[in-house]
Amino acid sequence: MIRFEGITKRYDRQAVVSNITFEVAKGDLVVLIGPSGCGKTTLLKIINRLIKPSAGNVSINGASIFDQDEIKLRRNIGYVIQQTGLFPHMTVRENIEIVPRLQKKNKEDIAQKSIELMRMVGLNPEQFLDRYPSQLSGGQQQRIGVARAFACDPDIILMDEPFSALDPITRLQLQDELVALQATVRKTIVFVTHDMDEAIKIADKICIIHGGGIAQYDTVEEIMKNPANGFVAEFIGRNRIWSSPEFIRAKDIMIQDPVCASIDTTVLRCIEKMRMHQVDSLLITDKDDRLLGIITAKAAQIKTDKSVPVSTILCDEFEKVFPEQNIVEILHSINRSGLSAIPVINEHNTVQGLITKSSLLTTLSQQYLDTQEVV
Repeated sequence: MIRFEGITKRYDRQAVVSNITFEVAKGDLVVLIGPSGCGKTTLLKIINRLIKPSAGNVSINGASIFDQDEIKLRRNIGYVIQQTGLFPHMTVRENIEIVPRLQKKNKEDIAQKSIELMRMVGLNPEQFLDRYPSQLSGGQQQRIGVARAFACDPDIILMDEPFSALDPITRLQLQDELVALQATVRKTIVFVTHDMDEAIKIADKICIIHGGGIAQYDTVEEIMKNPANGFVAEFIGRNRIWSSPEFIRAKDIMIQDPVCASIDTTVLRCIEKMRMHQVDSLLITDKDDRLLGIITAKAAQIKTDKSVPVSTILCDEFEKVFPEQNIVEILHSINRSGLSAIPVINEHNTVQGLITKSSLLTTLSQQYLDTQEVV
């Protein structure tokens, strides 16, 4: 959708950004973040040609923005800024409709669109359309700014720290509303912020800028789990993953080669196998590694005839989780089951791994130790 190719911007001889290359996929919300003065707002403003780069190219759907009329380009890109940018002498309706009217769209369509946009941002059109910006709260003004950015139904929305001047409660509300809105409209959004919590909450991908270049550009989950270098680790916070447990998944903490036995194995051999591997349960599988059930050491020991197949003591009703389930869901599953281990399976019921109370304890203990080291 949007491609930066070798973008450099210098002021005098000082490069703010140097040889930046990355792509923003259609429908993604990408956050540009980094220390003050790193060039994130510069990159944003290059997209709608408010700033001209010293070198490089930006293309949208394969067409260079520098081959397009800049006024037409800007009218087809939504733009939301920190100070809202609302014209104080115009009503809310006039602010929202200014660009569609310049484009000479049908007046009735414009009026209907304004009503739809007000509802989209959670404001009553009858109550607010004919007010002036000074009659609105900061959060309401920012909602109008978002509505105006969507007025021409652009494919691209640029947002330059739009919530940073708001109080914390209003800011969190607008972040939630943006996430919900994006889930519905799937616009391509480039969002600048200095707040890592905000970036984690709203982004599909995060581009961390440092020293004039890209320190890391990836999904939120990948950046939190695998920071590219020491700067990224410090910038996001070394233990930030623990403030977002939904990113800690079964596949990250499971034992990848759990001890298994076939369905025709005798109870006695299963006991020997558990003793050998120092475990208190076994996963019972078929020849294709599909999970059939679980047996526990307790159930095996109380079986009088230990020469019979393990199928006679098999428990086939038990909790199981999938690789993408998070640690919170896993803890709930363990509490519900009362078992010391829960198998991880895929959609075909094939065993992928095992999560035990001890492996969970190891994970949580490591987090505690890492925290102590940082302190």
